[in-house]
Amino acid sequence: MRERELPLNALRAFAIAARSRNLTEAAEQLGVTHGAVSKQIVALEDWLGQSLFSRHKRTLELTPYGRILADRVGESLRGIAEACAYVRRDRTRKVISVEAPATFAMYFLLPRIKAFEAAHDGMSVWISTSVTGQQADLSRHDLVISRGELVQSTARIGAPVPLLEERLTPVGAASLLEHKPVRGPADIGGHTAIASSSRPGDWEAWFAQAGLGNPLVEGGHRFDHLHVALHAVRDGLGLTIAPSQFFGGTPDLYRMRCPLPDLVTKGKSYFAYSTPQAEARLTELFIRWLQEQCRLSEQGAPGAFA
Repeated sequence: MRERELPLNALRAFAIAARSRNLTEAAEQLGVTHGAVSKQIVALEDWLGQSLFSRHKRTLELTPYGRILADRVGESLRGIAEACAYVRRDRTRKVISVEAPATFAMYFLLPRIKAFEAAHDGMSVWISTSVTGQQADLSRHDLVISRGELVQSTARIGAPVPLLEERLTPVGAASLLEHKPVRGPADIGGHTAIASSSRPGDWEAWFAQAGLGNPLVEGGHRFDHLHVALHAVRDGLGLTIAPSQFFGGTPDLYRMRCPLPDLVTKGKSYFAYSTPQAEARLTELFIRWLQEQCRLSEQGAPGAFA
């Protein structure tokens, strides 16, 4: 089917009617009459050769085919709206759209973004998050930050710019560590170990580095991703293994700290990639700032925070 054959106005009217389940409400949203919406939907049903609604006195019920079409059309329209919003960004401000791994975004980027914007008048940073195994969305971002190098066509992205290499170490809530201090590696055994499925083997590697052997870490809590595990840590449920750079120099935003900051094992490295639609001057400025923040975090210095 050719795109020019699609009855786009009728599909839009159908999507709004499917969401509201009421033709009068759909007509108000579209700024047309009740009859105009009804004609659009009837025409669409004739074009498709399928009934989309079961009509009742005051409400509409989607048929099985109607539910399928509503889901797909609604998703497509949301995607179009997001793309238009991206293109129509406030031209009085320069915007850098960044995709980053969820934990890196939450515990490293977000606490620092307001300071960047304050230092660079007229610039804004928009952040969206990704999780382990999710393919980078190059079409909607100016900059993509990855944990490990991206497996992408080099023709579509810039060369990887190194940011930092993880220094993995136990992290706990300050309140828990005040109640049950960790003064040496052996004290870790007195705490519940919280693990994340996206980072298998981190606890075992750290125990080996600490000279405590390679115990089987079982029981306790296990979550799918580190950023979820860190929420449990913030609630004082135990310790987890995380990059020391995320906590060593940060202010007391999350009330978490690394009790043994010098006893670390190496994790993966983070890289920044510019995308084809990026404005080179802006992304280069942001990457230089980000590299400086990473350098300060390696030294345990506070860096720039809001």
